[in-house]
Amino acid sequence: MFKNATKENILYLLFFASLILFDNDINSKVLIGIGVILLFNLTKENLVHTIKLHYPLLLFFGLNIISLLYTSEQKNGIKEIEGLLIIPAALLIFSSLAGKRTTLRSIGIMYILVVLVATLFSHSQVMLAFVENNETSYKHFFNLNYSYKALANTINLHPTYYALYILTAIIFVLHFIKEKTVSNFQKLLLLLIFIYFSLFIVQLSSRMAIVILYLVTLFNLVQYIIKQKKIIKGLSLLVLFHFLAFILIMNIGVTKYRFQHLSGFTYYTGYTVNDSNHKIKLWTAAINANQNILLGNGIGDVQTSLNEQYEKAGLKTPLTLKYNSHNQYIQYYVGLGILGLTVFIYLLFYYTKLFIITKNSIGLQFILVVAILSFTECLWNRHNGIVFIAFMIMLLELKGRNKPIAIT
Repeated sequence: MFKNATKENILYLLFFASLILFDNDINSKVLIGIGVILLFNLTKENLVHTIKLHYPLLLFFGLNIISLLYTSEQKNGIKEIEGLLIIPAALLIFSSLAGKRTTLRSIGIMYILVVLVATLFSHSQVMLAFVENNETSYKHFFNLNYSYKALANTINLHPTYYALYILTAIIFVLHFIKEKTVSNFQKLLLLLIFIYFSLFIVQLSSRMAIVILYLVTLFNLVQYIIKQKKIIKGLSLLVLFHFLAFILIMNIGVTKYRFQHLSGFTYYTGYTVNDSNHKIKLWTAAINANQNILLGNGIGDVQTSLNEQYEKAGLKTPLTLKYNSHNQYIQYYVGLGILGLTVFIYLLFYYTKLFIITKNSIGLQFILVVAILSFTECLWNRHNGIVFIAFMIMLLELKGRNKPIAIT
């Protein structure tokens, strides 16, 4: 059993570091180790309370298991279930951690430091490549060779998941900046970290993540203005924020081009890119892949069904690379039907409401980030997504309560 918060801090640090800085195999082993250690601290009372509090996650997990009964591709289905095992595992872990003394502040600081180490390492790697390639202009640092996937590949992550981790760190940073107990020096340091993380996300060029960065920053600015009741100062900050955001986007080449791709862009070579049109075709084909509106095709048959529709729609690249639907809502509609999609949306709504009731600003922003990012990515279908999301939801609920909640 834990006698102080230090050992618990080590477990959180190991989890964050293993997920962000190392491969999935190491993270899985760390999670197994944490689970085994904490089983000795598990009580029936805490387990029952945690299950009652997080029943939407268990309901969602159970629905996925039931879909194995009617899925044709059993091996694919079992593989998907293996990824979702983090849900019951996280329930056991956080049932054991209930009542521990580690604060959200200490957890947030540890998380910010891990993300800072990751981003500094990534930048050092692409900077080293930039120097070795004897680039003739500093502007080349913001082309595809040193941005977007090249930047994310430094720690073997997809840009979207990397952006999710950084956005979560930014939520912590902005929360701490607004705390009255934080000194001016600490606020300055946090502000510099926020600027650096924001620059990194823009260079990472994940478009939806950049949109979310804008929304998170705007949310916190408006919240600060309302709390401080300084309208003129607040309006000045909003104008400055929008001005700097525009300048930033327009001067980072790869990011500017990726946004131009949305409405159609033709290079000097004659090659045309229209990502919006492509995305609509992809989503339309994915929706057509559903063969059972109520229950879906089964969790194991999703990719096979998608591939069939990609071929019919003439989507060669998605077919060749076996793309998912790039939309978590559509993905679950195909696999679990209207029933599964409803349960998934209810899950997001439940935690949104829970974080509002408990006045948990960090948790609320996190779940909204996940919900918005799920419109263009299948976050819950990869280890880096589902493990992080399930873990953070329970962690933020456990440590971020500003108001007690009764479970009946």
